[in-house]
Amino acid sequence: MGFIAKLLQQRSNLREPGDWLIEALIGGAETHAGKNVSEEEAMKYSAVYACVRVLAETVASLPLKVYERDGDAKYADNEHYLYHLLHTKPNPHTTSFGWREGAMAHLGLWGNAYAEKQFDGGGRVKALWPMHPARVKPYISERNGEKFYEVNVDPQNRWEEGNRRALPAERVLHIPGLSMNGIEGISPIAVARQAIGVGLAAEEFGARYFGSGTNIGGFVKHPEQLSDKAEASLRKSLEQYQGLSKSHRVMLLEEGMEFQSVGIPPEDSQFLETREFQVREIARIYHIPPHMIADLSDATYSNIEEQSLEFVVHTIRPWLVRWEQAINTSLFGATDRGRHFAEFSVDGLLRGDIESRYNAYATARQWGWMSANDVRQLENQNPLPDDQGDIYLVPMNMVPADMVEEEEPETEEQQARYRHTLKLRSASNRHRIANSYEGIIEDAADRIVKRETRAVRRAARKHLGERAMDTWEKWLSDFYNEFPDYIERQMNGPLEGLAEIIAEATADEVGADEPADLEEFRAKYAETLTVRHTNSSRGQIEDVVATAMDEEEDVIAALDERMDEWEERRPRKVAANESVQASNAFARTAFAAYGVTKLRWAAIGGDTCEFCQEMDGKVVGIEQNFLDRDDELDAEGREGNENINVFRPISHPPLHQFCVCQIIPD
Repeated sequence: MGFIAKLLQQRSNLREPGDWLIEALIGGAETHAGKNVSEEEAMKYSAVYACVRVLAETVASLPLKVYERDGDAKYADNEHYLYHLLHTKPNPHTTSFGWREGAMAHLGLWGNAYAEKQFDGGGRVKALWPMHPARVKPYISERNGEKFYEVNVDPQNRWEEGNRRALPAERVLHIPGLSMNGIEGISPIAVARQAIGVGLAAEEFGARYFGSGTNIGGFVKHPEQLSDKAEASLRKSLEQYQGLSKSHRVMLLEEGMEFQSVGIPPEDSQFLETREFQVREIARIYHIPPHMIADLSDATYSNIEEQSLEFVVHTIRPWLVRWEQAINTSLFGATDRGRHFAEFSVDGLLRGDIESRYNAYATARQWGWMSANDVRQLENQNPLPDDQGDIYLVPMNMVPADMVEEEEPETEEQQARYRHTLKLRSASNRHRIANSYEGIIEDAADRIVKRETRAVRRAARKHLGERAMDTWEKWLSDFYNEFPDYIERQMNGPLEGLAEIIAEATADEVGADEPADLEEFRAKYAETLTVRHTNSSRGQIEDVVATAMDEEEDVIAALDERMDEWEERRPRKVAANESVQASNAFARTAFAAYGVTKLRWAAIGGDTCEFCQEMDGKVVGIEQNFLDRDDELDAEGREGNENINVFRPISHPPLHQFCVCQIIPD
């Protein structure tokens, strides 16, 4: 017997799920309607069964994914050890759907769902074994104030001293429903016992009424006293009207006999109305729209759609929050809890009809916050090949009010000033375009950095943990020989979209008939960006490793610190720089294609630094650089008194990090 199995036997005696799932032999309280209502008995009432089934199947069918948090962004992490546990199989005998369906049924009936956690040798959860809520009682220890779960392991569910085992809270996943004490949820059946009792009583009354035999509901009155023989003959004649199959026959009377009705017919006692009301009463308790349990008496097409949305928002969502918070606080370890979390996806439940969805997609696509592949993913379709679907559109027909053209002035000096103003406005428009693509580039940079840091962390633990420098250096070389392909795939979409729009914008600025073809230059730019990124990454990694070894520090810890810094700051820095860098590079190439011979540096925005203001208005030939290598911008008289030393030729902005300057044709 393995260590975990022995531990489970010693502490909980719940090694086999068959022992856990034996139906609890508990009784319920008797109601005023005369029905004994327990959780199991309540499931025999069709309305309760339907409500619990709707909740259980809905929660079980929703995708439950594990995500990794990165700032305000999140990314699905299918490699996390809990992903398989939650998404596929929580234990060797149960699917994720089956486990969640059963647990949600427990919540709908008992108000609590429990599962015992099984751990691997590293202390991570490797299996979840469901426990019947009738066999579990949570309590707070008076000795140390900690939470424990008392579990009854007796097959007959006898709560005797020798049949109970105590599990500490860290060994139990507990999802409570509505709670009054914060320790355990209350049973909806216990709270609604009277309403359910009325429904069960009405159901039994109907069954007994239709199965009672004679549906005459009265007696026969004879004007004289009957002899024994006559009475026997009369009884025999009345037998032809007894039984469900003989109901509603016409009764023939003779010798002056009269039929007298007794009792109250079901219609007069509002029997049917009572049954209908009780169905709605149960639906009200579980907050289920009546049409979802086949009560269509007041349903219309329009209110069914609205009720379905309300079901997601007001019924299912609170249950999902309970699930998510219980899973995130109970299953993830301390090191994972801040970065990883589980979350249900309700997008499928919120999908409207096809026309509504497509109209919404069209709006999102046209206004630039969804790509074609984003739409295809929501429609469960494969992405377009070669990153064609990763391009985001930006509307060009909307401009700020201050960019509306004024009447053209008359004098030559006014006209020159006016043309310059229009050029600045065009540059401001390109700046806004670049700014709109900054978030898209940051998303791509996020994916790049995330894959990069994960790979580096894994390789560092594998090779540097054993001080295997030869294999580490080989891995580093191999990785950064292959990684550029991934960088280009992620960046191609944003760069293609940005190049296309910059080409159109610059064509409008100079009055060109057609936008310039920037595809060849864009491809070269992507290659250059890739080289800059990989050279910077590899250089930083080698420096961190060499420094840590020289100073006899923990190499893996030093690398982890640098990877944390990359994940926190690098995507933002890449996006801020590349959006301006690429937009100006594309504009410069386009202007050259249109025949522009001179370019002017334009400081955009009112919060530009003094260095950018010094560059503002500088004019150079289109093949020249605004600043050459080893040039220096003097900081004399400026705050900080630090000069800018130029280490590479600058043919267009940015001048420095987070610079937003643009170039305009002169």
